[in-house]
Amino acid sequence: MAGLTAPVTNLSIDNENEAIQQESKDLHKAVTTALKNEGGGAPVHTFNPDASAEEKKAEVMKTATLTKPDEIQKPSLTTTADTKKVVVVADDEAVSTPPSSTTTLNDSVKKTPGSFVVDSSSIPPDWYKIGWTAFSNLPNPGDEKAMAEFLKTHTQDQVKEAFFHSRSSNGDVDDLLAQFISDKYYGKWYYDCGVVFVAIFFTWLLIKLRLGLMSCFIVGAFFATYYRTSIKRTRRNARDDLSRQVSLTRLETDVETVGWMNLFLSRFWLIFEPVLSAQVIGQVDTILAENTPSFLDSIRMSTFTLGTKAPSVDGIKVYPSSAPDVVCMDWKLSFIPNDILDMTKREAENKVNPKIVLTIRVGKGMIGAGMPVLLEDISFSGTMRIKLKLFNEMPHVKTVELSFLEKPHFDYVLKPVGGDTFGFDINNIPGLQTFIQDQVHANLGPMMYAPNVFTLDVAGMMAGGVDLDSANGVLAVTIYSANGLKPSDIFGSLDPYCVFKVGDLNNPELDRTAAIENTSNPKWNETHFILLNNLNDIFSFQIMDRNSGRNDAEVGVANLSLKDVQESDNAIEGLNLVVLRSGKPVGEIKADVRYFPVSLPEKKENGTMIPAAESNSGIVRFSVLDCKDIGGAVTGKKGLIPIIGSGSNVDAYAIVKVNGQVKLRTNTFKRSVNPRWNKFVEIFVADKANMDLEVTIMNSVDFGDDTVLGKWKSSLLDMERQLVNEKNDWWNLTGGTGKIHLDMTWKPVPLTGFSAGLARGSYRHPIGVVRVKLNHARNIKNVEALTGGKSDPYVRVMSGLQPRGQTDAILDDLNPVWDTAVYVPIHSIREDLTLEVMDWNDVTDDKFLGMCELLIKDIAVEKKTDEGETIYESLPAVRRIAELMNHDRKSGRGQLNYEASFFPTLALAHEVTEEELKAKQKENEKSMGAQDTKKNNDKETTPVTTEPVDSTEPTKPTGPPTKDLHGELIKYTDDKRIDLLSYESGVLTVKIHEVVLPQKAKAVVEILLDSNDAQFRTSEAKGTTLSFQESGDAFVKEMDFSRLVVCVRNPKHDNEEHRLGFWTDNVRNIVQDIQKQSKSEIEKEATDDIKEYKLLDCPNGLIRLSFKFIPVVQFKLDPSESLENQGNLTVTALSASGLRAADKSGTSDPYCVFYVNDEKVYKTETYKKQLNPVFKNETFVAPIARRNKAKCHVKIYDWDQIGANTLLAEGDIPIADLESFAAKEVNVPLQQGGGGGGGGHIMLRLKWEPQLLARRREGTSLLGSTTRILAGGTGLAGDVVGLGVDAGGKVITGGTKVVTGAVGGGAKLVGGAIGGGFGAIGRGIGKIGGGNGNKKQSSVDMTSTVPTSPEAPPVNPPMPPIPTSRHDSSEQISQQSVISNSVVSSNDSLARPKSVFEDRGKNATVKFTVVGARNLKEVKRDKPLDPYVRIRLGKNVLYKTKHLKKNNNPEWNETFVTKIFGSSVIDMSVRDHKTLTHTDIGDASFHVSEYVDEGRSFDGWLPLVPPGTGEIHIQAEIVTK
Repeated sequence: MAGLTAPVTNLSIDNENEAIQQESKDLHKAVTTALKNEGGGAPVHTFNPDASAEEKKAEVMKTATLTKPDEIQKPSLTTTADTKKVVVVADDEAVSTPPSSTTTLNDSVKKTPGSFVVDSSSIPPDWYKIGWTAFSNLPNPGDEKAMAEFLKTHTQDQVKEAFFHSRSSNGDVDDLLAQFISDKYYGKWYYDCGVVFVAIFFTWLLIKLRLGLMSCFIVGAFFATYYRTSIKRTRRNARDDLSRQVSLTRLETDVETVGWMNLFLSRFWLIFEPVLSAQVIGQVDTILAENTPSFLDSIRMSTFTLGTKAPSVDGIKVYPSSAPDVVCMDWKLSFIPNDILDMTKREAENKVNPKIVLTIRVGKGMIGAGMPVLLEDISFSGTMRIKLKLFNEMPHVKTVELSFLEKPHFDYVLKPVGGDTFGFDINNIPGLQTFIQDQVHANLGPMMYAPNVFTLDVAGMMAGGVDLDSANGVLAVTIYSANGLKPSDIFGSLDPYCVFKVGDLNNPELDRTAAIENTSNPKWNETHFILLNNLNDIFSFQIMDRNSGRNDAEVGVANLSLKDVQESDNAIEGLNLVVLRSGKPVGEIKADVRYFPVSLPEKKENGTMIPAAESNSGIVRFSVLDCKDIGGAVTGKKGLIPIIGSGSNVDAYAIVKVNGQVKLRTNTFKRSVNPRWNKFVEIFVADKANMDLEVTIMNSVDFGDDTVLGKWKSSLLDMERQLVNEKNDWWNLTGGTGKIHLDMTWKPVPLTGFSAGLARGSYRHPIGVVRVKLNHARNIKNVEALTGGKSDPYVRVMSGLQPRGQTDAILDDLNPVWDTAVYVPIHSIREDLTLEVMDWNDVTDDKFLGMCELLIKDIAVEKKTDEGETIYESLPAVRRIAELMNHDRKSGRGQLNYEASFFPTLALAHEVTEEELKAKQKENEKSMGAQDTKKNNDKETTPVTTEPVDSTEPTKPTGPPTKDLHGELIKYTDDKRIDLLSYESGVLTVKIHEVVLPQKAKAVVEILLDSNDAQFRTSEAKGTTLSFQESGDAFVKEMDFSRLVVCVRNPKHDNEEHRLGFWTDNVRNIVQDIQKQSKSEIEKEATDDIKEYKLLDCPNGLIRLSFKFIPVVQFKLDPSESLENQGNLTVTALSASGLRAADKSGTSDPYCVFYVNDEKVYKTETYKKQLNPVFKNETFVAPIARRNKAKCHVKIYDWDQIGANTLLAEGDIPIADLESFAAKEVNVPLQQGGGGGGGGHIMLRLKWEPQLLARRREGTSLLGSTTRILAGGTGLAGDVVGLGVDAGGKVITGGTKVVTGAVGGGAKLVGGAIGGGFGAIGRGIGKIGGGNGNKKQSSVDMTSTVPTSPEAPPVNPPMPPIPTSRHDSSEQISQQSVISNSVVSSNDSLARPKSVFEDRGKNATVKFTVVGARNLKEVKRDKPLDPYVRIRLGKNVLYKTKHLKKNNNPEWNETFVTKIFGSSVIDMSVRDHKTLTHTDIGDASFHVSEYVDEGRSFDGWLPLVPPGTGEIHIQAEIVTK
């Protein structure tokens, strides 16, 4: 063989070859010259005969030209006499065409890589108008990009309507007149009118010329002829339009018969059926051998035919109103071979029915016997919907979707015994036929029964780039944890694990995580590689509960559309998926997914092929095909030589192992020494060099252990080397006889950048903040109709299962108005939000009313900078009226009106590392080499000026950037650090590392930032040292006023009684610490600066936290949403003047009534016989939710002993422009009552103290008829105030009152402001107010201020605030007339005397005296009462006074003594004694540790809630031993 391929070097032979080549060239030259002379100068194309076909074609096309339409001369046809040939001759003489007027076809047309190859000669120049798109403004329906842009500005219905009318349009007529005159001034009817006028004019002219009547007939004949022709055209067009419209209507309603297609099928079937049957037999026989049940020995097909009658199409229904790029049809198909009604007599006599005969062998070895099974009389009918998706490239059909609109009907006759003559149809057995049909429908239903569709990617199959039977990529799934999982049963503990599936949940699992024992918040932190064929399915995370002794139970499923992964550049990080069970959320999982496609060869535009990228990771497809001559060792007897080929007892199967793990086990191929399996397995390989393969051939033994027939072992590299180099795919088996046929295909999958993805945690830094303005709702579902009430709706914004903010509840209103903005930090463009409308309930859990979804991609967009950095920009804000849906996505639950906008966070450019600099340098060198190669390949093309590639080594940037990626200026400190304190708004991230409790407990940690509701909640933990390691965040609107509260509480209760402890501090103090800690951005990202803080209200309790702050850019706070817009208004009535006289004595008995938003909040005492009264310490505090919308009003009445009181004057109190924390005297002008003239003036001292207001709700309990005040706050206010640090004093006198119930805005709220903990908000503001706790002091200095420092002790001993009424111990409202401006953090020193309640684990003896009450009044009626007081501690009643009949100002003077703890709260209820039932008048709450101590007693009036129901007078003191 070597001699055959050796080169011939004989010199004479070389010379002879050169002579032959030269002679050939001379001959070609002579022929070319002769052709030129004969052609009369016609172009003759010459080229190298050894060139390829493409090169020859390109040489010819260099001289081919196309002439523009305006340069083509009008031709005429002439016939020559001598040749009788038709010749095209120009009217004028030929004129040479200048070179500039021609277009060569050699101009290359750029096309998208990977698209179909387009012949350059078939591409016309741009100035040719080709196709209907040249005359229409509508895009080509096959152009997916153009249609996507068109759909951005049009709805689906508008698109259908536009393209529907385009089919009946002739387009625009491109004539000269139509270009300058509009159609309304120039059209067909103008022609008709012109003809009439011309006829009249010529008739007049003929008469004027005195011609006869005949001339008029001639003119009339012309006019009649024109009219007849015109009306014919009009009628024809109308008839065509009507028939077209009727046909379209008929297509939507009627079914079209296709007899021509059935005729074609009947002729073609006789030719095609034998070929089809042969293909089926070749495939099915092997499948039957592989799937033989264990109780049978073998199954073989002996007879197969589909008969002589072809399938038929009974009708087709077309939907012309589908999308312009979609063809939708319903085909009614049937295959009924036994129907002979449509056959001729000869066809019926020669008819052959479908028949399948299987030979089933029952038994083993020699006792086995074959039995024929007959299947015949097969029939089928069904209606299938076929939907074709079109596009503008070959083959112009992108996808085909198939689905059965209803369950198809099929029938058959199955005779397992007796054959065709004596066989018995087993379908006659009761219940068997329906059982088989149900099994068939159960398998086909998820695949192609509507609404499920079976999709064929026609374009992908034609292109050859999509393998529908194997993996085309790897999905790397990193699952971190799950939170709040709810088990589906009540037995045992929850041991969750996650199963990964693609498509239907009945599909086999692809992989699973480990099971974490006894937890509802598992943390896996595992990465799994899932092989995928395409990204068109649904990827499912199925959470399961592992059980012992019974089947594992399903907890729920979270679904992810793989199309979303494709649309997100094959990567989604920071996934928060809700786990659903029966449509209801039962948990949440956190994961990252990234898709890595198989690297394929790429064909460049010039035809060269770029090989697939090499990678050490990829997918190996390992196939076990068949074996030859195995089993000799089994069939040989007694040590004799093995007999090959006699293995009648060989039942072989194969086991495939990869690195020692079993990956594939084939079915047993029975009774053959040449088994054929044709099975394969696909495996992801992380390291190609470290992969070993092993195949073991086993013999299945019925009564005994299976024996080994042979083995094969090899590494993946060695197997690839033999397949590629030696072209041999057969290997000898070791340990036995025979050979094995194997195959392997390697698909490289580069895992670019995946190492970084593995290092990510479950928390991602926020990309921005979403502002959701919840305006109002309409037609909310009433879930309290059975109890005679209405829903109390509120809206909460959910991110997964985390509630991120909510509005106040509006009571008894199905059309609520909230007018509330909620800010939610988001961490991914796919972190969609859910707006849930809930019904607030006092006793039971809140009920779900409806929901809608807010997609972040509607308000934000992800972009790439020139350097490849990812930034997130805001889109225009949206305002919507969304339909509320239930969990099953069914609407009809009302509408929600909301607005949404996005504000990005500060985005810094990625700092270049040394490795990236080297990679950039290599990339530049490669680009220079590619440019040089391109210049060499383009020697004969026109030179094009290109920008030079900078080959210089990139340098690492020095100095901090001046702007971020959004173009916003970055603010720096003097030491070149980002000045975080200069940003007013941002996202504060709090990482909860660990909580230490004094005793074992189950707890969660909540984050509250300027809110009454938790904005982040951790998972549950149990023990004394609770490790959370979870991060949450919240939006800081105003750093100067914001305060953070971290609360540790029992997870099942959200009230104060079950709170374990809390910590609080101003946000500015936290950011100052961050600013001091930060040395560089890299250090802040890499490590957490953990600090330890003391828990308040928790002896020896500690919490370890770390913080980060990211500023928000492009944000400006609406003044109405500022924290300065809500707070407490302190009003002191000083004097009034100029009041009119209402009494006969020339004086009046004036008193003042103050209103906030038309609600009465305070009434002064009556000052008799005064026109210029001076008020005595008439001070009250009114909480106001929205200062900019609140309306404060004062009315002065004249008190009359008999009859109604007379309105003297009234006026509005201006509060919108009051300076915070500063007292100001305002002279309010008054108008006379009834709209008269001037009514005098009233002098008021006003002070505005901004602070967060607690939420109080007014509602009706379902357990009784009493109206109560329902609390929903955090329960933090009282305890924070109780610290006694810089707390403002409160002087309690008979004239000073604290008012609750005055609020502003649209919500109906009742309550006061949270004092202390959220109390006077601000920094650097001095302590306002004095007071030393002396109850005899009768005035308050409203203007004196003392600078405050967290380190300094108070100037005077602190006086606790007046407590409020209380329904739920989770809420405390500070109602002091003077509130402190600052509350120190729990980690600061507390400078105050040691209290008897310092150790909250010890109790103290307290003596209470219920002195009396005044101005008692029920809310809805005014009548004499029989009041008594019931005093409770928790659920225990401590004391109950006597009831006094018909007395609204009772005096009891009853005393009792009790032992209480420092954290105890005394509840006092004033009730009206009745014969049958007792009703509540009002409630009050008293925090003992905050108002009494050793040496300090309490004596004062407590206002009852609801406001206006009176006050109660109590005394309390510590009883010492």
